[in-house]
Amino acid sequence: MVSLESNGNIINIPSTVTTVPNINFDSFLSSPPAGTSDQYWGYYINGNGICNSFTSYFETNTNSITLIPYFETSANSCNTAEESDFENLFFAILQQPGNLDYSFSNNLYDLQFTNSLGEIINLSRDNASTNLISGEWFIHHIWDYDISFENTFDPGLNIIFSDENTNGQSNFFGSSTCNGFNGSYDNPIQTSSFILRNNAWLLAECNSTDEENFELAYSQFLNGSIENILTFEITGSGSEATLIIYNGYGAAITYGRQALSVADFTEQRTQLITDLSENKLHFISDIILANSTYTIYDISGRLITSGRLDESKSIYINTLASGIYILNIQNSLNGTDSFKFFKN
Repeated sequence: MVSLESNGNIINIPSTVTTVPNINFDSFLSSPPAGTSDQYWGYYINGNGICNSFTSYFETNTNSITLIPYFETSANSCNTAEESDFENLFFAILQQPGNLDYSFSNNLYDLQFTNSLGEIINLSRDNASTNLISGEWFIHHIWDYDISFENTFDPGLNIIFSDENTNGQSNFFGSSTCNGFNGSYDNPIQTSSFILRNNAWLLAECNSTDEENFELAYSQFLNGSIENILTFEITGSGSEATLIIYNGYGAAITYGRQALSVADFTEQRTQLITDLSENKLHFISDIILANSTYTIYDISGRLITSGRLDESKSIYINTLASGIYILNIQNSLNGTDSFKFFKN
């Protein structure tokens, strides 16, 4: 659906319209149109109003685009004055000099453009998403076979699954501890699985061994093979949703719709190591942990078990059911260390 906002008024698309306006953005630089100068060089953008199609070029900025002053339309007549007025305003908002600021909402399904006069174009997709993984997710945890890697680096580490479909494939992209990445996946996806076809990473060096190990586990999980078949499950809904992706070889990644809180990124002096072969959690710390109290909660906040650490600094988890848990430890400095872990 499409609506416009101008001078404080909301203008909805006329009821007589059966094919709504649309905008298509090309991700590659395009050649300038015939007979024009190089000032029109940019990314290709095209689409349809109500009665006419349009073609232009744009440059990208941070959270905005700028249409280069070339805007060509077809020359059809609309059926009604209301349709003509709507289309004229739609094109005028796009052509207003200056930046077109944009923002996404509803898991990338709603897009809003605002021009330099404050006029707005609201775009959304007609059909509800059947792609459950589409949109932005924030990484919480990597379970790499028998080693657990917690995201204690940056709450903004994310992955975004676009639902824009080209020849049965859509793009994904995101960030890790040291580098960004992008790739494509088959779309539509299956009920509980999807196929990654390719992905590429930048090649910057990490600042620490911990960052490097986290990113290595992440990249190996996504790289897989040329046809990387992954399964997934989603629990919760809305901003509380959790996505767990499995590669079928004992590794899993946990994401959430919300980034981890700032409290999760307070520097910790205690590290959690999981040992699946012996069904236990083990702690490495530069402070005394023996006799420290601990509590384990499930993802809903229900207390599962509690106790005290002994000299081995280990907790056996063989009695826990599969799922995500929160572990809190009250250390000898009267501080609390919190960890998320996954029991397979």
